[in-house]
Amino acid sequence: MKGQLVALARTIRNWWRSHVEVDSTSRTMFYKILAAQTRGGVRLLTICQMLKDKAQLPNGVRQLAQYGADAARSGRLASEGFAESGYLPPTDAGILCVAEQNGTLTDALAELTDEERQSRTFFTGVFKPTAFQLVPASVAVGMVTASPKLLSDIVQDDAAREAMPLHMVATFLQSFGPAIGIFIAVFVAFCWWGRSRLTQHRWLLTLFNRDWLDQIAIAYCRLGASMTRQGATHLQTLQAFADAYRSTYVWHMIPLATRDVTDGRAYAVSLADRLLPADIAELLEALVPGEDRTRYPNAFETLAAMQEAQLVNHYAVRARGLKFIFMATAAGFLVLMFHGLFNAAQTVASQVGVF
Repeated sequence: MKGQLVALARTIRNWWRSHVEVDSTSRTMFYKILAAQTRGGVRLLTICQMLKDKAQLPNGVRQLAQYGADAARSGRLASEGFAESGYLPPTDAGILCVAEQNGTLTDALAELTDEERQSRTFFTGVFKPTAFQLVPASVAVGMVTASPKLLSDIVQDDAAREAMPLHMVATFLQSFGPAIGIFIAVFVAFCWWGRSRLTQHRWLLTLFNRDWLDQIAIAYCRLGASMTRQGATHLQTLQAFADAYRSTYVWHMIPLATRDVTDGRAYAVSLADRLLPADIAELLEALVPGEDRTRYPNAFETLAAMQEAQLVNHYAVRARGLKFIFMATAAGFLVLMFHGLFNAAQTVASQVGVF
């Protein structure tokens, strides 16, 4: 029990450090500084020693550099210190560790600072572009939910008021709205949790599954291109991916692919429906006839570009659909509100004999 509490406390601490103390903007700045210095041939130890003393930098970035400098001085990889600090997301820290080991740190830093890569998530690719449409939709729903009090002030006849569509919808929202909201929040939380953890029954994640698997495929293709260019074997690439992308799903799939490769099964077939979609795995097999190792870097780069284009299109379609839902919700509830008020005015007028 004590160990679990310690692990939970460490998880919370690392989340705070990697999301608040060193947010995405500070993290990108840190990566760009590392990229510029490493391109010039400066060692990570020297860079970290310089950054930890820079008073102009955020405290979190200076602490991150301190961890890297301490690790490098002790004869370890500086990126191991980054990982231990908790100031970087585990995936980013894993990528840097693998890159520092195989000598591709400059390429990895260029990838981590790529603006398109930073924005290619479900939240920033789908929800964020349509979030402004959520405001009028929320206002319209709130107005309808609060309308019974207004209707009771206008229409004194309980039977006439309860027969109005506006009153019926508002009553339903007041009764079941909180439960519906909680259900949606729980479902989204489950999908967020399950994307990296569920290995079976992934159909439960619905719309939140495909894009995450595409991200895994893109990440593997990028790492595969880098590793094979350095002469790494298939097994070394698989192990490097397990080290870099720390999720239950990846850790579950890596042993399966490793077993098949060890047993002599084709590389692309071993990756299919695990780390690569089946169609992408088939294309990999076609791009590398006879598993010619010299063809793998270009093949992986081609596949990564294809998956990126598909993912961008996937997010664009989802964003348009979500935008339509928000707009339709706002319009529908506003029409319902005005229709209800008009009915209320008609009811009052007929009661006093105007009509």
